[in-house]
This record gives sequence, structure tokens and C-alpha cells, in this order.
Amino acid sequence: MTQDCLNSPSTADVSKRLPKGIHVIGAEKLSASKVEGIPQRERISKKTGPSKQPTSWSYLFLQHMAARTFQKWLEDYNADKEKSPKQPFFIHQTYRYTYRDKENQHGVKKTLEPSVSGLVFLQGTVKDIQKFLAVYFPQYHLVKDRCQKRPASIQDTIMQPFMNVMKTHPEQVTFLRDAFETFAKDHVKLRVLTGPFKDYEGYIIRIDRDRQLVFDFGGYAVAIRGVHKEDFEVVEE
Repeated sequence: MTQDCLNSPSTADVSKRLPKGIHVIGAEKLSASKVEGIPQRERISKKTGPSKQPTSWSYLFLQHMAARTFQKWLEDYNADKEKSPKQPFFIHQTYRYTYRDKENQHGVKKTLEPSVSGLVFLQGTVKDIQKFLAVYFPQYHLVKDRCQKRPASIQDTIMQPFMNVMKTHPEQVTFLRDAFETFAKDHVKLRVLTGPFKDYEGYIIRIDRDRQLVFDFGGYAVAIRGVHKEDFEVVEE
């Protein structure tokens, strides 16, 4: 399912209710007018956003083997004392178990592979990362944010909790196929006030019988489990 990010259909007659069982600060003070209709996503100026922040992150998709080769090259590059500045990156890896003899299911083989195949994050301003890729990997290009029509850029305050959960509990993270805006229907946008995902904004959606926070992650809709017990507040748009 796809949808134009900046031209969502007007559905002001649709009532949106706060999710049950979610602690929303000040919920008793909310008037009906504050939780009705689907807010239009504002156009984002190209001058705003984290793209010019050196601590922000952008990403690219590579094929599985290319990602492994790319990681080895980055490790060697950052270890070279003559190379400056260094290029921070993140490729989460996890152990996967397969049979050496698949036909007879004998012998278990353990290999270290990327959890999200081919997803590589690089830290820096979009301009600096593009220069880095142009010099060393001109065949690679940063993924564009579908809504903003320019390379996606993720704030470090959003990226750090994401990396932490991917390192410890990658099963809590799910990359969704639908556009983030499609989850706005009948749902109120909330901001997390407590816990490791403080300041994340998104919608509490029931997925696989579990209430999960669906948020916009560099142009992708991503769901995280284990957040529904935190405190929230309504995002006024």
C-alpha cells in the first residue's frame, strides 16, 4: 500500500480515540476537537531537519555480501591512522544457525550476519557522507526519504536507542511495508515521555496481538515492541 506523504486525504469526520491501556499524560483534559480528524503532515522545508548535523545518520541498502565487504572495508579504513576523519557506521549483526547438511539436517553451522540484510548506517552530515561515498564508493547512494524527496537523515537522539535495542533485542524491531502515514487513520499521534525511547513520536498500533509504537524512521515505518507501558502525551499538529 502506498500513499502520497504530503497529500493525505481529508477525513476530519473520522473520530480518533486514544488507545486503551496507554497512559497519556493530561488525557482527561483533552477535548474531542483535539483528537478528531487526521492531521495533514506539514511540508518540511529543505532547510530544516538533521541533515546538516554532524551527529545525524543516513543509510544505504546493499546486497548481503556487499554489506559484509563494505563493513570490513570501513573497519580497515577507520583503523588506518593516516585516514582522517574517521567514518562512524552501524551494521547490526546477529548469529544465525543453519544445518551444514540441509538435506539430512545434520551439523549446525553458526554464522554472523547482518540482522537487517544490507542496511548500513553512516554518521555525519548528508553532504559529508555523500562526499565520502563519491570518493570511495561512487556506485553507492544514500536512500532518499520518500516524503522529503532527499536523502534520509535521522537524529542521533533517535538513532542511539534504535542501535541499543538492535544490539540487545533485535526481535523487538520490525520494518513495515506500509508507509508511515497510513497508520494515522483512526489513531492519535503520541510522544513517548519516559524510558529509552523518550521523545519518539508515532502511533500505538496492535500488531501480532501486541501494542507497538509505529514511528517514522528515515522514511520507513518501523514498529517497536515493549513501549506501551511508558507515559505518553498527545502530539498537537
